[in-house]
Amino acid sequence: MPRIRGENKKKVTFEYALIDGLNDSVENADELAQILRNMLCHVNLIPLNHVSEFAFKSSSDEKVKMFLGRLQKKGISATVRRELGRDIDAACGQLRLLKR
Repeated sequence: MPRIRGENKKKVTFEYALIDGLNDSVENADELAQILRNMLCHVNLIPLNHVSEFAFKSSSDEKVKMFLGRLQKKGISATVRRELGRDIDAACGQLRLLKR
């Protein structure tokens, strides 16, 4: 089956925030791979950064590695995004109005 490409034939990048217990299972990885299977794309996996006002947590390192490996095994280009800004509450998902 041919790869589905946009008019400009450029690779599409998807950002996927991994949230513990919500979207980080083997089944979730398989479902994402199925959706993207014919696309020329790359997936940036982003472990969710903790925000004290919300109950969501980041996936464990083991789950992140499993998810990455599962996508790659299914032929999906993927990487884990490097975390920057966590120490100053400016990492992905942390930018918000702080009430002090």
